[in-house]
Amino acid sequence: MKKWLDDFKLALVQENIENLDSLLDDLNLKDFAVNIAQESKNDDELRKNINLTLNQIQALLQEAINLIIIKKDNKAHDIQKFQKALKYFKV
Repeated sequence: MKKWLDDFKLALVQENIENLDSLLDDLNLKDFAVNIAQESKNDDELRKNINLTLNQIQALLQEAINLIIIKKDNKAHDIQKFQKALKYFKV
């Protein structure tokens, strides 16, 4: 899971939407839960580790959503500029 988190952070920093999409497809919370349960010494440690990781995932997903919204808005703005330019050349 640590590698997945690091890869996701890197994809966010690089604004690589394709990588983010691929990483989301690879996200396997069941395997994560099994692995962390095996590594935890007791229930309190298990809860702490799961909550910490899930909070990180939640924050990263929110950042990914924000990035996609910004990119979508930028693309929409670019399309509007091209439409205005096309209208100008048609006149």
